Amino acid sequence: MAERKSSEERREQIIGATMRLVARKGFASVTLRDVAAEVGIVHGLIRHYFVSRDELVAAAFDHAVTAELASDEAMLSGVDPIAALAAWFKTTPEDHYLVWIDAWSEAPRNPALAAAVARHHRDCERILAAVIRRAVAAGAASSVDVDADSRMLTALADGMAVQHHAMGMVDAAAADEVVFGAVEARLAIAPGTLAAADRAPARGQWLG
Repeated sequence: MAERKSSEERREQIIGATMRLVARKGFASVTLRDVAAEVGIVHGLIRHYFVSRDELVAAAFDHAVTAELASDEAMLSGVDPIAALAAWFKTTPEDHYLVWIDAWSEAPRNPALAAAVARHHRDCERILAAVIRRAVAAGAASSVDVDADSRMLTALADGMAVQHHAMGMVDAAAADEVVFGAVEARLAIAPGTLAAADRAPARGQWLG
């Protein structure tokens, strides 16, 4: 018999099970029956909380990334801006980025997931822009348009992550070298500064 839990505890349990399955199988392969088996409940109970599989996987992604970015933002605010830039742009764990890549792929077929992906992409740009502003205020970087720099550097880092994690075209060291170099050039930071920075804890650990 399934353990008796409150409605909120059960919902959290279902969401956690969904993200574990997504990490192993990808968004497209996860079914409600899979999630029920992972949790140890009857299949029909999931529909008490989520009306469809698409709603469930979107809610799970939204929940996980909201927690991830809150943790990242708190961690970055506690270190100097150069260390924060190095932590933000350093290659993240593979399981973390593969879920993001898979979400980008699945989003055109799942409007709820697409909305969550777009919202959190904007969150990432906002968090990075705040770090850049701190670096500029500290005299450690230069930027004419912080928001434009954040958009461009986010796009570059995402593209390099696809080459590294999804395509295997570059290893982590090469990816970091390219991205760090681009950040330093864009923000007028001396070459090699990010690689030599005191590193904050690695971000993107929400699937660990």
